[in-house]
Amino acid sequence: MNGKKAKQIRNKSLLLLVDWVKTLVSEEEGKKITYENARKLLPTDTHVYANQQIRLSAFTLKWIVKKVKKLIKVKNINDINIKDLNNES
Repeated sequence: MNGKKAKQIRNKSLLLLVDWVKTLVSEEEGKKITYENARKLLPTDTHVYANQQIRLSAFTLKWIVKKVKKLIKVKNINDINIKDLNNES
């Protein structure tokens, strides 16, 4: 994967994450969440230790990047949305 594609994937993943978080909070709080401050609001823990294994936490930026990488094989990156991430699992 080249750098341009990786950058597109990271940017799209952050947009999807911001959109997903906005659906979880009220409209007033959703207006406070922007693309620029989204990284500050995210938890720093990306992995969970469960059943003597380290697993990637769901709906972290790293998890969304992983799912988008799988989805771009069958779908255009601009057409991917949150519903696709849930259906892909």
